[in-house]
Amino acid sequence: MFGHRLVLGWVILAVAALSGCGQLRSQRRDHESANILNTGPPPKITRRQSADVEIALGRSLEESGNLSEAEAAYRNALAKDPKRADAEQRLAILADERGDQVEAERRFERALKLDPKNPEILCDRGYNLYLQRRWSEAEETLRKALAADPRHARSRSNLGLVLAQRGDDDAALAEFLKAGCDPADARSNLALTQAMRGRFDDARKTYAEVLAAKPSLAAAREGLRAVNVAAAGSESDGSLVAQAPPPRIHDPEIMRTSLPQPPTTR
Repeated sequence: MFGHRLVLGWVILAVAALSGCGQLRSQRRDHESANILNTGPPPKITRRQSADVEIALGRSLEESGNLSEAEAAYRNALAKDPKRADAEQRLAILADERGDQVEAERRFERALKLDPKNPEILCDRGYNLYLQRRWSEAEETLRKALAADPRHARSRSNLGLVLAQRGDDDAALAEFLKAGCDPADARSNLALTQAMRGRFDDARKTYAEVLAAKPSLAAAREGLRAVNVAAAGSESDGSLVAQAPPPRIHDPEIMRTSLPQPPTTR
């Protein structure tokens, strides 16, 4: 994903009067622009505008890694405008990232109560459910996001992750493509989900297809290397690997911006 920027500035006009001849000074009339600053107090900032500033500040702090300060900014936004679903959404994401699922659940519920058809919130909630392995709920939530906005790329990509975890490779690949991935990147994402589920042979085959089509794709090269290492060290059928948390796969143009950015990295 990601948010809007609000730049709040004050413009002060300095007006200099031209000095005339000595005998004319007592009759001088100020130019009308000299009264610009005397027309009354500046426009009052609304609570919503003030909350906008806090949220923009929070996003900036979040992007720079100052998560505690970002959280404080989002809380300030809610103090100024309690109906800000986007502030609840960001607080839910931060709670999710630090592993506080109770808080994340509470915040997501509040955000969706305030804005139940917002595809951004539904997308992030779906991803939160995906990370908890709640596949059916994740799929249902992401499909709600796509019902609200069929072109919502992050929801498409997240749905692809869920479908891959459920073993529906063809449907997962189709969603990655609809999300905007090129065919090689889409298959690389699919290969990673196969590897994370312990399907090493399938992952090797998929990575090989990717590298045949796009030899320069570093994510595929690293993924294939990791699969070979994992397979060599595994004495089971992959059941231990399948117990690992699902991967956080992210394309910066598609996936949730508050979570890991490039594919396979944080």
